[in-house]
Order: sequence, then structure tokens, then C-alpha cells
Amino acid sequence: MEAVYETPHGPMKCYPNYLVFKLKGDGISEPAAHEIMSYAYRHYDRRKFVFISNREFASNIDPRAYTAINPKVMVGLAIVSQEDEVRQEATSEQQLFEGSFSYFKTVDEAKDWANTVVKN
Repeated sequence: MEAVYETPHGPMKCYPNYLVFKLKGDGISEPAAHEIMSYAYRHYDRRKFVFISNREFASNIDPRAYTAINPKVMVGLAIVSQEDEVRQEATSEQQLFEGSFSYFKTVDEAKDWANTVVKN
């Protein structure tokens, strides 16, 4: 692990090719997304990375939150949850993201996938 950040919206653990973010609230607004992504962009600078969203429960994600993403550096998005409702959310969010996108039941599966998406 390279670093851990305690953002106002949840902890972010950064690794060489990916970060794992765990939302502590019930949703993400556009301003919150910009704040969360500012941590990632500062950490990775211009390096490519995958964002792994570890969601224990369904969340209200504002579609405008996706405007905070720079797809040239955030090249993948993995949503992790055991909940069917979260999987349904992920399906609707997929169309909002330009890069590689996948859904997993465990963080370890998402980490393995992230390492294949980011080719250094």
C-alpha cells in the first residue's frame, strides 16, 4: 500500500495500480465526487489507476458525480458488493463511465482485475 487518506466521505487506500474507497455516507453528490477525486488525482499525479468502490449498501450516486472523472488517468471502475440492489445500481452507472467497468462480490477479485486493467 502506498497511502491511506481519510476523506470527509470515507477512507481511501491507495495502491500502485488502484485505490479502494469505502463510502461512509448514503450517497455522492457532484461536489463530493470532485473532493474525493482530488485525493486520487493528487496521489496518482498522472499515473493511470482503477477506482474500486467498496459498497456495503445501496447508495444515491448523482449522475453528475461522474463529471469529476478524468478517464485518461482513471481508466477503470470496479464496484464491489454482496448486495443485489448495488449490482442493479452498478448496471445503471456503467453507461456513465467511459473506461473499463466491472462488478465484483469481493475486493480481492476487484484488485486482481484492476492489475490487468492498468498496464504500466
